[in-house]
Amino acid sequence: MIPFVILLTVPIVITPFVKNIKINRIHLKYLPLFLFFVNLTILVMLRHKNVGNDTANYYYFVEKVSRESWSMVTKESTEVIFYLFMKVITMISSDPRFFIAVSGLLTSALLYPTYRRLCVDPPLTIVLFSSLSTFAMLFSGIRQMLAVGIGLIAYELVRRRKLILFVAVVVFAVFVHTSAFMLIFMYPLYHAKITKKWLFAVIPILAVVFIFNRQIFGVLSTFIEQYTDYNAKEATTGAYSTLIMFVLFTAFSYLIPDDSLIDEETNGLRNFMLLALVIQMFAPLNPVAMRMGYYYMIFIPLLVPKIIECSSVRFRKVAQISTYVLLVFFYLYFFIGATNGSKLHTIPYHFFWEYYII
Repeated sequence: MIPFVILLTVPIVITPFVKNIKINRIHLKYLPLFLFFVNLTILVMLRHKNVGNDTANYYYFVEKVSRESWSMVTKESTEVIFYLFMKVITMISSDPRFFIAVSGLLTSALLYPTYRRLCVDPPLTIVLFSSLSTFAMLFSGIRQMLAVGIGLIAYELVRRRKLILFVAVVVFAVFVHTSAFMLIFMYPLYHAKITKKWLFAVIPILAVVFIFNRQIFGVLSTFIEQYTDYNAKEATTGAYSTLIMFVLFTAFSYLIPDDSLIDEETNGLRNFMLLALVIQMFAPLNPVAMRMGYYYMIFIPLLVPKIIECSSVRFRKVAQISTYVLLVFFYLYFFIGATNGSKLHTIPYHFFWEYYII
């Protein structure tokens, strides 16, 4: 637990001391976020094989791929780019710990630039990021989190209206992890002009999706099983807490801000929140739904602080109080949840050199 206490607490504690300091044109207000990502990257890179449900499986895959020819690797899976990436790494070192370290470093390198550019409140972004399931996936789902990182590259192309390059990056991501086909919705969704005036139509649609989620998922499961490696058979997960959280985030995103203060990018991120909510409505039926939503969930820690920043005069006091309430709540939420154990065996954390048996 100590590594995670340090991970979350140090950036929060130093924020008041550095947020207004500049050294040689370098603004230290970003230092907390930078320290968080550095510490997180170190933990991801140096984790024990039993930290994260899938880490031990990657040990097996690395050893297997290191013995295979290049032609065999290309036949390994539809996620051929990931396996080629793994093969390249094994040419340098066949030690699975080296692959874990390189992939962890690469994932953080893909995530950090967008977080650095969009972050307006490092402490709040950090606790929100740590409380979502994408955080735990960094310690387990190497393929998917690499695809999510590539998704942030796709996002930067979306906001610059580079459609052809965007499609190319999405195709690349699909060959890293097939679930990345979800990125294709990013382009039209970002540029959609959905404002409070649309809520009269959006709310009924959301209600219909939730009420008929089982029937809708039954139709979608055929496509998912045909074009991905997922098992999309219905399996009750009871994942309602995250769904409730997303409903509250969505309501917050539309009630608190003054739409005249929201720029195109913040509006695009809010649209992503809507899709993340819709996808999460299927999560209680099968965990595959939540994994499909990671590509949009990753933006929530950036959206919420920006919404607070764009608060209307009417809700300005509420927004200011919300900053502190959310910070304390999600900080405690992380550690209280951690005491009950992590579903992905992220907690307790152990370094690779420790003796640790689940």
